[in-house]
Amino acid sequence: MAFSLILFDLDETLYPRSAGLMAAITERITQFIASRFGMSIQQADDLRQRLRALHGTALRGLMEEGYSVNIEDYFAYVHDIALDGMLTADPRLRAMLLNIPLRRAVLTNADIAHALRVLNHLNIQDCFERVIDIHALSYRNKPDPLAYRMAMEMLGVQPHEVIFVEDTPANTRAARAIGITTVLIECPPSDAADYFLDSVLEVGPLVAELLADRRGR
Repeated sequence: MAFSLILFDLDETLYPRSAGLMAAITERITQFIASRFGMSIQQADDLRQRLRALHGTALRGLMEEGYSVNIEDYFAYVHDIALDGMLTADPRLRAMLLNIPLRRAVLTNADIAHALRVLNHLNIQDCFERVIDIHALSYRNKPDPLAYRMAMEMLGVQPHEVIFVEDTPANTRAARAIGITTVLIECPPSDAADYFLDSVLEVGPLVAELLADRRGR
């Protein structure tokens, strides 16, 4: 069966890692943990790293390990970052997305408010039919296979119909394991994905090649 949908991660996928936004968010996650749970910055950062490695996100780890955390407060704090000076709308990105002849959606471990703010800042919100955030996934997150299956059910597709574009190897590895075609951005080649690109702007040409290949079979 042919591809019918391309699914994009949000942060450090639809904009470059060099923007520094995720580094700033990571710093605020550490600050949140330190202030809420009476830890030093070093203790909080050690905990954040451990939780992310075990659970995919620090938030999920806090929830799983019994820390009392108000989810709305958490997202309001960690995403309270000015986007001006970090993110710039690139008309090439918008044109590339609109030229991909597949359904387009976003799957993010962030919340919908952050996702829409970033997409609007990049001037690409209307390029996607849907944004599936952590709330929609009932706080399941990538790389949990259930998160992918829930997203695909919401979008009405099967794994073999999907191309998934990400920046995190653990997330593409999990998606690839259930039959999704995976693309990693700004990552060295490994067994974590099917394709590796230096920039999201290269996704359009890759998709064109993949579609031509499937038509030729």
